[in-house]
Amino acid sequence: MSISQPVFQRAILTHGGSSSDPLSADGTLSAARCGMELLQTGQSALAAVVQAVIALEDDPRFNAGTGSRLRADGQTVQMDAACMTSKGEFGSVACIEAIQNPIRVAQAVLLASPCILLVGNGARLFAHEQKIPLLTQSNTLAPHRQAEATPACDTVGAVAYDGVTFAAALSSGGLQGAALGRVGDVPLPGCGLYCGPMGAVACTGDGEFIALKLLAKEVYSWLEQAMPPAEAAAKARALFEPSVDIGLIVLSQKGCAGQSRDGMAWSELVEAD
Repeated sequence: MSISQPVFQRAILTHGGSSSDPLSADGTLSAARCGMELLQTGQSALAAVVQAVIALEDDPRFNAGTGSRLRADGQTVQMDAACMTSKGEFGSVACIEAIQNPIRVAQAVLLASPCILLVGNGARLFAHEQKIPLLTQSNTLAPHRQAEATPACDTVGAVAYDGVTFAAALSSGGLQGAALGRVGDVPLPGCGLYCGPMGAVACTGDGEFIALKLLAKEVYSWLEQAMPPAEAAAKARALFEPSVDIGLIVLSQKGCAGQSRDGMAWSELVEAD
């Protein structure tokens, strides 16, 4: 496999979820800037996508972290997060409760655990061991969500390139009213996100549909075939019926693109030396 010279030295894309309001792109742009600042100081693509997703988790307009949805019991917040690099590193958490930034725990799994996925209380115990701050009540994360009845498919995400390595990160607050313990595509490698030496992919939307098609890995396989990101993103969207809510951001040696069914908040920052 030959790897072409990228058209940029540093790049980062962020999205606020397939159901996010495009008018909230100020939030995705701010998150992208947080990540780009790290890239500009020589930090890794992994550090950049994690920092960008932290910014999105801390923005209550998006369904992740502090903006997470409530489960079927109307009280519990259970969140998923994952990160991956083109060096084959992966870490994720599922159904973690009472933590402001699940992506921090996913990053710690990648960096400091022999596991690739930790779930529920085990993930929270690991976060405590890693000295990641915990909250006392999961339902304090999203009191403004209690009046919302419409299920949202938002998963926030970021992909980046630091001149050598690609990385991707996702975080999700889950479906409004979903069953306790429900897990979607986010923490599963190749489903919600994937990256390799040819690029990075981060998906958002109906998690079961994304997972069953191993969507991120499928899109990455097209990048390996030298398909431009815009074409790959459009082809991915076309795999699903119009009723299925799907969005994604794609970054490769050939550029970057975003695609969604209804339009979503997403941003890109690219720099060439």
